[in-house]
Amino acid sequence: MAEIKAVYNSKSVCPVCESDIEYTKVRSKVIRLIKQDTDFCPYYEGENPIFYEAVICPECGYAAHVTNFSSISRYDKDKVRNIITSKWQRRSFTGQRTIDQALEAFKIVLLNQNIIEGLKSEIAKVCMRIAWLYRYKQDKTQENKFLNHALINYKKAYSQEDLTEEGKLDEYTCLYIIGELNKRLGLYEESIKWLSRLIMSFSDPQQKDKIPKMLIETARDLYQEVRDAVAAAKEAT
Repeated sequence: MAEIKAVYNSKSVCPVCESDIEYTKVRSKVIRLIKQDTDFCPYYEGENPIFYEAVICPECGYAAHVTNFSSISRYDKDKVRNIITSKWQRRSFTGQRTIDQALEAFKIVLLNQNIIEGLKSEIAKVCMRIAWLYRYKQDKTQENKFLNHALINYKKAYSQEDLTEEGKLDEYTCLYIIGELNKRLGLYEESIKWLSRLIMSFSDPQQKDKIPKMLIETARDLYQEVRDAVAAAKEAT
């Protein structure tokens, strides 16, 4: 009996150039999550589905996260055609990806997002994926660079975007991620400020039921960890 491959190609239509394209996915039955970092960075046994979340049209160079590939306005399509497609050389991104190939794919997605001036929450999500890929490579300098880009855009998303829309990043998860990223980047006072805002929201009866218990428990643990780090730093000086 033939061995079932972990990855397979799925078909779609590029919303920019209307070409029939293929992109690679990981079979859900082979995905085995081992652990997750406090910023939601996942670790898998076998094929890592994160590597394949960046979908790229080989014909015109349009690229997006798999969850948003078909969502692009007419105005943004013109931007992609004028700025990216005009310089694009046809190439394929199907098949198994290495970390470096995944990084290249996500950076093309980030380029597209910057050109169409995408939602800050979407840019932040892409920057987080790039940071995680550098974490897998143990490249701390590049990881922190993209964590910082993610942090800047999550903060803008929190202040500028409607985070109540179902199916998208919610305000409480956004608060947590901002606190977590500040902590990872050594910005402890900022981390305490954002985590405190989340914890205070949970004490409000009107908001309490909207916040997942696992999220608030993790936030409280992180808050104490950051406070301990601040206290230790003060004692050392």
